[in-house]
Amino acid sequence: MLCILRASHRISGRNICLQNGFRCKSSLAVAKLRPLTMCLGNRSGFANKLITSFCNQNDSSLTRTLSSGIKLIQHRNFHITHRLNIHPLVWVFGKPLTKLSALIFGRQLRNHWKELHHKHKMITVATLLGVTALVLTLYTMAHTETVPITGRKRFIFITHDQMIKIVQKEVEEVLRSNADRILPNTHELYKIVIKVAERLCVNNLDIQQMKDIQWKVFIVNESTFNANVYPTGEIFVNTGLFKLVTNEDQLAAILGHEMAHALLSHAAEQLSYGQKWDFFVIVIMAAIWMIIPSDGIATITSWFMNRVIKYFDLPFSRELEKEADKVGLQLAAKACFDVREASVVWSLMQVKDTVEGTSIPEFMSTHPSNETRVELIDFLIPRMTELREKCNCPRLSAKDPRVAMQHVKQFVDDKVVAKQAGQNLSRVHLSHQKAVPKRQPA
Repeated sequence: MLCILRASHRISGRNICLQNGFRCKSSLAVAKLRPLTMCLGNRSGFANKLITSFCNQNDSSLTRTLSSGIKLIQHRNFHITHRLNIHPLVWVFGKPLTKLSALIFGRQLRNHWKELHHKHKMITVATLLGVTALVLTLYTMAHTETVPITGRKRFIFITHDQMIKIVQKEVEEVLRSNADRILPNTHELYKIVIKVAERLCVNNLDIQQMKDIQWKVFIVNESTFNANVYPTGEIFVNTGLFKLVTNEDQLAAILGHEMAHALLSHAAEQLSYGQKWDFFVIVIMAAIWMIIPSDGIATITSWFMNRVIKYFDLPFSRELEKEADKVGLQLAAKACFDVREASVVWSLMQVKDTVEGTSIPEFMSTHPSNETRVELIDFLIPRMTELREKCNCPRLSAKDPRVAMQHVKQFVDDKVVAKQAGQNLSRVHLSHQKAVPKRQPA
């Protein structure tokens, strides 16, 4: 059964969602919600057909359900290892103490190390590295799971319930710090964001995680170009986003990307990846303070190692971003959005960075460069266009928005080059101004 539940509905006098939004519940909750939401009754056959359907936006029964203003999905059942029962915050706060203990332990063994024969030193180092590699390998194998949607194998040490508790604390802090800037739920931007988010959700109910998450929308009066979706379903969209995004298809590309992070549990994966690296760093730190005879040199070496280790995290983070780009594009395609606008979005970001001079080398960033993202999306668009056709979506317009975007990029590049050369910008390639599309309301 499918329902769409708005924040205006109340249970026990309280808003179900903190702001305008929608949530999903299990079929067990129908009895509780029926007096308030006028659910369609027991239609198990329709429910099974809807949940197993790959593309369902053209189902007439679905259209009638949407018009009722109710939404329903099942309780979260995300498979994850339960081998680790220690709360992850224990590790987060205990990590500095553990590193300090490794430092002290290594320093205490320094005199013993000096007395060892060279051959014994080599054996000790080899043994230390071998044991560390073995422990990490066995620990990784014991905490490996399959990524939903993509089927990739990954290391996860944190349970879903633990991650949710951490995220809830973070969301509470975000809500507290932005309390004065969150727009009232009567603001017109809520209608735009909810419309796009609901469309992404409804047309991707074949994904279990999409049905499990309770989605809520918050519009923050902030000029920065940003949107963020938490694993608990909170969707935060800054008003500054609409300075660059000009239509619903572009907004769907951004929300699809951010929702993909939540669906794929990337936050838990990043925390797990960092924990595994920390274990490795602690062992190496102990070895450094044991082998290096001088405290000063050991301190500098440890500092340098920590700086270098950070750059090992960046490629992993960029791969997660690419995966979110792929899955987000898939979500948008199945919801019948124009997937070509995703390329336009990142091209606009590229133009923005060019004008503001804020571009940084990709190897120093947690995200792929805008150029890399555009290339990836353009490569995937033919495949996503086929996916749209399988979902019986309307045919895309023959006018490709990427063509006009190329003119805009060329125009901006000419302006930047002219500025660097000290030319009069008002007289440089004015013919390109005709190619700049007029802004359309989202």
